[in-house]
Amino acid sequence: MSNPLLIVWRKELRDALRDKRSVMAAMSYAFFGPLLMAVAFFVLISQLTDESDVGINIEGAEHAPAFIAHLQRQGIVEREKPWPDGQQPIVLAISENWADNIAKAKPIEVTLTADFSAQKQRTDINRVERAVQSYSNQLTYIRLQMRGIDPGIMNAIDLVKQDTATKGSRAALLMGSVLVFMLLSVFFSGMNVAIDISAGERERNSLELLLSQPLTAQQLVWGKALAASCFAIFGGILSVVLIPFIFSFLPLHNIGISIALGWQSILLIIALLFPLALFATALQLFVSFRAKSFKEAQTYISFLLMLPMLAVFGVEFSRVKHQALYYLPITGQHQALLDIIKGEALQWLPMALSAVATVALSALLLMLIGRMLRSEKVVFGL
Repeated sequence: MSNPLLIVWRKELRDALRDKRSVMAAMSYAFFGPLLMAVAFFVLISQLTDESDVGINIEGAEHAPAFIAHLQRQGIVEREKPWPDGQQPIVLAISENWADNIAKAKPIEVTLTADFSAQKQRTDINRVERAVQSYSNQLTYIRLQMRGIDPGIMNAIDLVKQDTATKGSRAALLMGSVLVFMLLSVFFSGMNVAIDISAGERERNSLELLLSQPLTAQQLVWGKALAASCFAIFGGILSVVLIPFIFSFLPLHNIGISIALGWQSILLIIALLFPLALFATALQLFVSFRAKSFKEAQTYISFLLMLPMLAVFGVEFSRVKHQALYYLPITGQHQALLDIIKGEALQWLPMALSAVATVALSALLLMLIGRMLRSEKVVFGL
């Protein structure tokens, strides 16, 4: 006689595969999430490495020909085309008493007018500021030398930077936010299936029929959880495979970053996602069975998805470094992924304990769901 758990698993998995919405949901986030991030990074890299001339409006250029020549060498030129609609002009105004202040060694007023909150012009504004500052430094050095003062006296400390960062550690700075998609893909990919086999079946009045079969509530719950976990891990595997492939087309070498994940690293990342897929499914099933309707379950799970996002993004952007993070669910997998990307030595014991803690918490949630199904209020959504 077949195991009732496997029968439920095959039944739920077959029903879910028939639903095209569930299959598309499992694929869409895992595919389009990294793709959108890759497009965003491509635009960012293009802006950071853009060596084309920056066209701005220059007022009073006739007062400072040497300064204008310096700006041109730095790629800052007089704009010839009109500014696009909705874009504020960048204007550099040179004081008419430039020559007098140069002769008297007085500060010279140069006004930069621009919308400093405009993200599209941020790079251009920074280039103008750096060009003006570099010319100011040149004038300062010349003035000191004319007075017989060594310009080096202005540098009390000569800081020598020796960068020991590897391409992998630089990649971790960029990929930290991208790795979030690997973790969240297991939460999003199995979400529709988890709601449908819990709150959905209850609304279709098929849940009580399943409970009337010769199987325990725990077998029913575990069968459903394994079916939804298959979709969750499928989304995770898809994102793990697609992210290195998509990002290989980005010109990351222009900013000194290299992302090269071997098959061993990819398989290890997939192994890290298995406990997380079970945990995501158990958490979603628990919330769905607590809800009284399908729409209510969707609403609750939408808020529930904020928890892993806040946990991962909070650790990533606050730069919290604590050993306890390696032992917790979600953050433990996130820290292990960062170590893999950096090429650092893996902390196998914390990684294993994090996986065990994740599976244990998942089992606890599934056990609670099994007990919940003994109540008529939960079964009938009362």
